[in-house]
Amino acid sequence: MSTKPAFSFSTSNSGNVTVSPFWVKPTSKSGNAKKIGKQIWKWSKLALFAFMMIMGLWGCFQTMWDGSVSTNSTIGSGLEFGFPFGQTGDWRYDLSVSAGQQYHTFTQWTMAYGPFYGIFVYPGAALVQNLMYPTRDWAGGLNALMAIFVLLLIIRALSIMVTLRSTLQNEKMTEVQGKISEINAKYKDLKDMASKQKKQQETMEIYKKYNIKPFAAFEQMFITLPIFLIVYRVVTILRPLKATSLFGIWSFGVTPLSQIFSSEFTHNGWTFIFFLLLVIPAQFLSMKLPQRWAKHRNRNATAISDKGNKQQKRMKTFQTIFAGAMGLIVAFSAVGVGVYWFLNSLFSIAQSYLMHVIILRNRRRGGKLESRLKSLGLE
Repeated sequence: MSTKPAFSFSTSNSGNVTVSPFWVKPTSKSGNAKKIGKQIWKWSKLALFAFMMIMGLWGCFQTMWDGSVSTNSTIGSGLEFGFPFGQTGDWRYDLSVSAGQQYHTFTQWTMAYGPFYGIFVYPGAALVQNLMYPTRDWAGGLNALMAIFVLLLIIRALSIMVTLRSTLQNEKMTEVQGKISEINAKYKDLKDMASKQKKQQETMEIYKKYNIKPFAAFEQMFITLPIFLIVYRVVTILRPLKATSLFGIWSFGVTPLSQIFSSEFTHNGWTFIFFLLLVIPAQFLSMKLPQRWAKHRNRNATAISDKGNKQQKRMKTFQTIFAGAMGLIVAFSAVGVGVYWFLNSLFSIAQSYLMHVIILRNRRRGGKLESRLKSLGLE
């Protein structure tokens, strides 16, 4: 029977013998390269999130000081994206012959309107326009629906890994809430500094054991805002979208409330009530259904602490306020924005249900999905 040596020997150039216990792993070049790679990936992600947030805020506040990017629902006003005048001969796609002080044209890639429009808005607007023009004869504005759907599909595909990582991190946080509540109860009446340090240490050990990165659950927030602003600008400046009338009743260029509280109410304005009754509940369901499915997945989890219950109530209150705010944005924004939000809500519901199924299947298979993500550096 062979035995494992207790020590490993290596000889240095000077002739001295270095003795190392077998349990001490020697540092390898591949190990160092892996650590360096992880650090590069970590800081690259931070830089990307910071850049996306800066660009999002730039696009959000730019209209306050730059009149050239202001939007207007009226065709031939504000900033408009389209083909140069006379290129197609279709007034819905060709911009006006000359740009006045209150009218600005956007026909090709340029940084004249700033990095947000040059880097992010232009690709989306060009994609939607070039999808709509060949299908311009489709009835009822279905070409606009198709183009927005394709844009949304591409955006979802690009952000799926961030969404997946965020969802799994939230799932693991829910699973260990029982253990966290036990630690909170253990140190509930201990207010000295040593006890606080021990509480924090035990909490961090739980996070490390289950590979939980608390801030990873918030990564999706750094992507959602810029994406919304990009699509919002695409929808509000694209001339063919402003000229679209969905099913012949909902013009993309008007706002629902302006039509409801106008002289057009008895003619066509009342139909926008049904538009809001489609879009706003869909947004609400896209927030509530994932919570319900998560509750179903973790129905056997240990009850969380009073502090955790309060945090959940605050989160639900915040989500309710957020849903109300989004409802107001839809009501006061162009119909095209509402169409985007409706399709986005359907995407969110479908993606959340798919994640629900994948997580349940992953548990039965022993966490293979999580292992794959970890091997890719995404977990």
